[in-house]
Amino acid sequence: MLINQVENPFFSDAVFDKLYPIYIRRLSERHWTPLHIAFMAARFLAPGESSRVIDIGAGVGKFCIAGKYHSPGKFTGIEQRKNFVRIGNKVIGQLGLSGVELVCGNFTDLDITAYTGIYFFNSFHENIAIDDSLDDKIERSSELYQLYTTHLYNQLEKMPVSTRLATYWLSANEIPGCYKLRESHFDDLLKLWEKEF
Repeated sequence: MLINQVENPFFSDAVFDKLYPIYIRRLSERHWTPLHIAFMAARFLAPGESSRVIDIGAGVGKFCIAGKYHSPGKFTGIEQRKNFVRIGNKVIGQLGLSGVELVCGNFTDLDITAYTGIYFFNSFHENIAIDDSLDDKIERSSELYQLYTTHLYNQLEKMPVSTRLATYWLSANEIPGCYKLRESHFDDLLKLWEKEF
């Protein structure tokens, strides 16, 4: 790991965000996971080296990068925007991190049963809040919001028992009843779940 000891990028969000171009930094406060949230979620999702975590709608990879820095598991982020994936993987390379990657694609084409942990920061919301979208590079609609939400719900139901799930800015009623809430933090914004049956 090639972390600069003079200015550790994981010291604060402001320092971390300097790794990215200015237009990406401007999106950070509203759209990227804050470091303190990422650290707590990652420790829950990836307690051991065999843990494999998927971040659905990973953006430029802030959660995956911070998660890998603070926990021993492997982190994969899936993101539709090619430019975000390219930028995020460049930062991963600059930091010299292994066991973390961003891939370009739609999560509906991904088999998430290969993962032991799932992170979800309500990336579907921009489909119903068009004025709050990241950019105009992907299609957005209320129909897509419903499609993605239903697909994720169904996939979560199919996951093996003991699958861990961390949600940020997501209502509890969007999680299948087979998941038990283990912890809740930061005024219920971060919820940590485990599949019981």
